[in-house]
Amino acid sequence: MSAHVGRATWASLSLLVLVLLVVAVGTDHLSPPAEQPPGPPPPDAPRGWVVAASAANVRREHSVDGTVLGLARCGEPAEIVDTWVSPMGTRWSRIVVGPSGLTGWVLWSLLSHPAPGRAAAVCPTPPPDAGRTAAGEEG
Repeated sequence: MSAHVGRATWASLSLLVLVLLVVAVGTDHLSPPAEQPPGPPPPDAPRGWVVAASAANVRREHSVDGTVLGLARCGEPAEIVDTWVSPMGTRWSRIVVGPSGLTGWVLWSLLSHPAPGRAAAVCPTPPPDAGRTAAGEEG
């Protein structure tokens, strides 16, 4: 009988430890930390970021479900004013886009910061027939 009591106690204790671990890990994601308003970038922050994708949706929130405020085109300068990393590891940057002043969140992977003396972004070129209509005329 004592063997059954020992097994039951051990099983209960193991289950309790697992439950405590799940609760401890699970609470990290229950309430995200309060988002701080972006401040000025630190003095040593790299400057000269540009949009490196053909276009990037600039969003109100750092989420792919966030409202799109506008579009930043390839090669446009972008000043990073804040960054955020999701619990899944996706990195977002809050940017101010070149001359338009459009401000919002974009995926960090859509930006480029070249090394000194190198080109800022390699923008994809449209296919040769992208500007032609069905009749073969310029559109």
